[in-house]
Amino acid sequence: MKVALFAAAAVVAPFVLLRGRALLRYFSIAAGMWGLLAFLGIVVRAFNVDVDAYLAIVTTGVLQTALLWAIVAFEKEDARWSASRAAFVVFLFYAAAIPLMTRTPPDGDEPFYILITESMVHDHDLDLTNQFHDLAHSATRRPDLKPQLGDNMSRSHLEPFLPLLLSPGYLAGGLEGVLLTMAIFGALLARSTVRLLEEEGCRDSTIRAIFPFVALGPPIVFYAIRVWPEVPGAWFFVEAVRGIRARRTRRWLPALLALVLLKLRFVLIAIVLLARAMRRPRQFVIAAIVLALPLGAAWLLSGSATSAHDPHELIPGAGAAMVRALFGLILDGQQGIMFQAPVYMFGVIALTRWRSMSAGFRIGMSAATLYIFYLIPRAEWHGGWSPALRYIVIFMPVLALGAATLWERIDAGPIAVAAAWTIALVAHGMAFPWRLFHIANGESITGEVLSSIWHSDFSRLFPSYIRMNFAAYVAAVLLVAMLIVFRTGRLASPLVLAALLGGAFVLGRRPGQRIEFEDAHVLHEGGELYPYVFQVQRFLYRGGWILRAGDSLSFLAQRGNSLLQYQAAQGATVQLGTRAYVLPPTGAAYGSTTVEASEDGRVEMRCLAGAVNLDRMDHE
Repeated sequence: MKVALFAAAAVVAPFVLLRGRALLRYFSIAAGMWGLLAFLGIVVRAFNVDVDAYLAIVTTGVLQTALLWAIVAFEKEDARWSASRAAFVVFLFYAAAIPLMTRTPPDGDEPFYILITESMVHDHDLDLTNQFHDLAHSATRRPDLKPQLGDNMSRSHLEPFLPLLLSPGYLAGGLEGVLLTMAIFGALLARSTVRLLEEEGCRDSTIRAIFPFVALGPPIVFYAIRVWPEVPGAWFFVEAVRGIRARRTRRWLPALLALVLLKLRFVLIAIVLLARAMRRPRQFVIAAIVLALPLGAAWLLSGSATSAHDPHELIPGAGAAMVRALFGLILDGQQGIMFQAPVYMFGVIALTRWRSMSAGFRIGMSAATLYIFYLIPRAEWHGGWSPALRYIVIFMPVLALGAATLWERIDAGPIAVAAAWTIALVAHGMAFPWRLFHIANGESITGEVLSSIWHSDFSRLFPSYIRMNFAAYVAAVLLVAMLIVFRTGRLASPLVLAALLGGAFVLGRRPGQRIEFEDAHVLHEGGELYPYVFQVQRFLYRGGWILRAGDSLSFLAQRGNSLLQYQAAQGATVQLGTRAYVLPPTGAAYGSTTVEASEDGRVEMRCLAGAVNLDRMDHE
């Protein structure tokens, strides 16, 4: 089924977008790619090499898709380009990706949106009691589902407008029908994004070049075939910006109404957009209706105009928390734009060229200010059980507009690096969709993988603003410098990047200054993670790994004294190398003691008596 759907999309799509010699070139190269994969498969099998065949096939499919869009971008005569054609092809690939993404059942908010949809369709109400009692027959494929934190069997705090939009798809095809409906919204967003870029004066060649990064790159591609309100919200948002830009009330008003009904927090966006749109007295009445409608709906459904939100959330967060979260949004190795959606870094750079940007970009990014101002200091900004960058998916098309404005001034080097990393992200996410739901702990997936392979702390080389490290401060300084002096990005060429990666690999194989005992580079023999992996907002907790008598762990350490931070209610005794240390009781608090490693290299820490929760160890 997966192969058949992708094959159909891969055959139909080029006929929609290409003709003549370009079409022949595409099929010739694509056939060569699959032939090479088959040859390598024979070689691998002959030499009995352990290779993930599924990952290899998915990666080849992603590369073939990238090939199609590369030919569309660079072809001058034989490309058949329009917003509608691009949207149709994007829908084909979204549909083909659905079987890949459904290898793992819906998670996070997804199953609850599906439950609400089922309740609307079957019971014609929003009471989920029947749905929770009959999960075996639910399209969620989650018989283990329980109400979310703060909810109960009869009510969910999630807004019902998205389930209402998904109901026709559910009636037509259950979960697959729901996901196809989401894919339709993704295709509509793709078309509107092209139209936005055209209306803002971007060249046709630039639009064709940047389009696949947006529509088929992270984060949009991962939300277009999952059940969250962000992609429909992004479409409504783009339509609202286009309507306001063209002064067409009939476009921006329904789009803005739909946006605020999707998610209550989108009211923060609507406030700014309405301020930009209002020019006549009667439009103040329209603004009042737009803002009152979601609040009234929330009051009718939950008894509170703010639903699950506390009015105290309107109190701004601390300035330091805002600065830290803002840098984290851009640079964090686990959740940030640079590592999870690199092409949008050009859009971030465009923010510093504000006066020279188009009016559509300024309107769209102005609408993001109040939303980001209130959301980024909150702990949930780090992400819950959902893919990265969820909260700003809605602004990605406008960031893409900023990137498109600078596109022709950017050197080929950084674009090539962004393209290669984007292809890797998409291949990884499509092959292992459950890894998209990475619980925020301060350790990036890439760092975890490298640390697991080499058993040394590569994670420390990735900036973390969830669990602040030295790399985070270095990255912040470099970002500020780049925003000031960036011209073409020539220094970010593949050769420079390769040299940096080589240096980082050498550094990553050496012991670090700090040991976080829960991280992937630490080899654990017994014991348990603390707090447990599904703890709500676990990144707010100290601690890392609990050892009891007989348990041990090993890691690379630097020679000399280190400060061991721990919590031991009744005390414990641990052995590091050949020396034992008595850890005094700390009660519920955390204490510290000095320990010594006799040499650089791998050391073992064993619990001899008692139980201890090891937080971290800092070299002095």
